[in-house]
Amino acid sequence: MKYASPLKMNKEESAITKVLGKAKYFGIYDDSSDTLEVIINEDPTGPRIFEVLHALGVEVVLTPHAGPGAVKAAMQRGITLFYCGDERKTMRDALKEYQTGSYPQITPENFHLYH
Repeated sequence: MKYASPLKMNKEESAITKVLGKAKYFGIYDDSSDTLEVIINEDPTGPRIFEVLHALGVEVVLTPHAGPGAVKAAMQRGITLFYCGDERKTMRDALKEYQTGSYPQITPENFHLYH
């Protein structure tokens, strides 16, 4: 499975940023190869990043923030959003926490809690 998170910097060990669609970078983790790649968000204007993530095979996004546009765009492409908390952490740290089942899913009904 492939996962993504918005990152502050163009580094694998970058902290996750509190913006989503407007993030300059995204980490893409592939659990089948245990690799993490950082990509540049070529159009940081909002929900368009979900087209790119979908094309890359991402199924789950771990994020500390999601607005209604992001939730809608993710759902339209079969991508599930999970709230990873507001504290500073790397994507690899967030993945470890996600695997414990401790992250709530962000949905159209509850996104206001994470916006």
